[in-house]
Amino acid sequence: MSWRDSINELPREQRNLVLGGGLSQRFIRMPLDLSHPAFIGALYGLLISLALLLPMGQFTEWDLMDWWKTFLMHALILVTSSSLLGLISRISVGISKRNPLAPPRKLLYPMPFIGLSWLTLEMTEIVDFWVLGAWLCLLLPGPIYIHMSWAPRWRLLSMLEANIDPFDGNETPFEKEPQVGDEELEEVVAKFEEE
Repeated sequence: MSWRDSINELPREQRNLVLGGGLSQRFIRMPLDLSHPAFIGALYGLLISLALLLPMGQFTEWDLMDWWKTFLMHALILVTSSSLLGLISRISVGISKRNPLAPPRKLLYPMPFIGLSWLTLEMTEIVDFWVLGAWLCLLLPGPIYIHMSWAPRWRLLSMLEANIDPFDGNETPFEKEPQVGDEELEEVVAKFEEE
């Protein structure tokens, strides 16, 4: 039995924990070997590198040789560091056996765009204000997502692939936190059903 079949046999809460949100479900569609946290980290580094292609062209004043040298150097550094952070996350999650957490999407999703805008303004010398902050805004969201959500989820998937119960027979693998807004949602559904 494959890990995909094993997921269907899990209780709903455990299945939701393993499948995660939209981004995690995109990675789940890939073969498990290709969706290793180190590879996902490398993919994030590559995407960030591609986004920096035009700002680096402006920074090097469109000199093709300097542009490509600068781009390749930054791309290699970004891909390698992001991949290494993904691998470190996988190792630490393997030791701690932590379950996936939902990343703070409202904070993480706009950060790369803010960082890219900030870094572009820095490279074009329109602003001169703490360039390290721009790099942090640009780079941190990927490794944070991998550490909080994907590396623990990948650990659960690899355990399911090895026919190991990742939940050790527990009904719920995580602490239930009170869900804010569930009461409101239930009231709206109840009103809708009455009509």
